[in-house]
Amino acid sequence: MVTWLRTYLDMSPERATWTYVADALIAHHTPKTYENIDDFSKINIFLQSWNTDSRKLPKDLQDMITVAKRHGLRLDGLAFSRNIIRQMPIWLHSESKEIKRQHNNNVCKCLRKNHDVKTVGDAEKIAKLTHTTRHTNRRNCACTSCRNIQQNTGCTHPNRCYDKAQELLNLLPAKWNPNSRLPEDYEPEELDPAGYRDGKTFDWRITTKGDLANAFRIFTNQEKNTSLPDTERTQINIGPTIEAYTDGSCIHNGTNDAIAGAGVYFPNEEYSHRAIKLPEYVKQSNQSGEIIGIKEAVETVDEEREL
Repeated sequence: MVTWLRTYLDMSPERATWTYVADALIAHHTPKTYENIDDFSKINIFLQSWNTDSRKLPKDLQDMITVAKRHGLRLDGLAFSRNIIRQMPIWLHSESKEIKRQHNNNVCKCLRKNHDVKTVGDAEKIAKLTHTTRHTNRRNCACTSCRNIQQNTGCTHPNRCYDKAQELLNLLPAKWNPNSRLPEDYEPEELDPAGYRDGKTFDWRITTKGDLANAFRIFTNQEKNTSLPDTERTQINIGPTIEAYTDGSCIHNGTNDAIAGAGVYFPNEEYSHRAIKLPEYVKQSNQSGEIIGIKEAVETVDEEREL
C-alpha cells in the first residue's frame, strides 16, 4: 500500500490514470461538513485541509488512506524549492488555516471561476499583474491586463482580484510563500570541491527540490515545524583551514549491551582532542558515534574558521 500511496502522490504529467479516478471518488464522498466546498477546489486531501468519508470508498482506497494515517504521512522538510511551493493548491492550503476561512469570499470565488486560480503559482501570477505598465489601483483601470481580463472573463473588478491574490499569498507561512527569501536563493548549484585528497565536501544545502511528491514524508511523529531556517553563510574564514579527524566506535554493536563513543583529533593541535561517551538516550552504534564526532568537531572550531 505504501507503493500505491507513492504512485497516488505523484502529481507529474505522467501520473497514473487510476489516480485521477481516485481523486474523483475521494472528492465525491466528502462529509456534510465540507458541503460548502466546491469540487474545483478539492484537489488532494494530503495537500489540503478537507477530508473524505473513507467508509464510502473502495477498499483499496480505504487501505491507502489508512496506511497514510498510520505511518504519519505529511508534507515535511526544512525548506522547499519555489517549484514545489508553486505546485501547492492555494485553496484550503494545508499549511494556512486563514486561507480556509476566506474560501467562500466573493473575490475568492471570482478568482476560481473567472481566473482559474488553483495553485499558489496561479495566485502569484495574478498578484503580479499589479505591476503591469500603466496599471492603477482602481476599478476602471485601462491597463492592458485589466482590459484583457474584463473582455475575456466575467471579472468586473480585476484590481480587486489582484489584491486578493496577494493577500492569500501573505497568509502563507514563510516556508510556503514564494515571495519569501528561501534557502535556495543563496544555496549554490554545485558545491566547492574538497581541498584534500579523497576528501568530500559536506553538503549543507537543505532545500527539497523536484516535484511536490518529493515534499512528502512518512514515519513522522513530532510536531510540524513551520519556521523557515536561515542557513545563509557569511564568508569570514580568519586564518588557515582547520583539519580534524573524527570517528565513532562501539563495543557489543547491535546488542542491548552496546556502548558507543566518538573521538575528534586535531593533528595540528589548534584545539584539544576530544573523547566523547554517547549519552544513553542516543542509540548506541558506530553510526551514532560517527555523527556525534562530526557534531563535536563542528561545535569546537570557531565559527570564523574554515573546517
